[in-house]
Amino acid sequence: MNTRSSGHTAIQQCLQEEVSIMSSLAELLKQEQSALIESDVVQLNDLTQSKGQLVVKMNELEKKRNRFLDELGFNADIDGMQAYLQQAGDTADVSRDWDALLQLTLQAKEDNRTNGTLINRRLSVNQATLNLLQQNTNQAGSMYGPNGQSTVKTTPGKGYVAT
Repeated sequence: MNTRSSGHTAIQQCLQEEVSIMSSLAELLKQEQSALIESDVVQLNDLTQSKGQLVVKMNELEKKRNRFLDELGFNADIDGMQAYLQQAGDTADVSRDWDALLQLTLQAKEDNRTNGTLINRRLSVNQATLNLLQQNTNQAGSMYGPNGQSTVKTTPGKGYVAT
């Protein structure tokens, strides 16, 4: 097996792994979206940890694929991958995996954007609620002192001796 053939096999295997991991990430983003809508904080925490692990794995695989491209004399980036696909022979499987990876990445990017919008909406509602509570606290603070006693001065009634 020559270097070019082993490089082709390495890129193909790497892309297959990337497609698998990106599929998992895309599915996880859909679950995250549901958890955000349902306000399921426990599930969100679990999903966030899993998402971080998948993103780390995707970055590792991308670096690995780019290293293989570089070893074959191509740029270690998307343009290099496109050039590789155009120049290499027998890349039907690799092309199919590359296209699948690009489609999954676009879908994941869109789902991540949607999830960010949901998070921002939730933060806005929470901030508005907090602001409302703080307004009420400020008014209450002018009526009650730190000891919980009323600070509002009242005039004693007729015949009442204030002590």
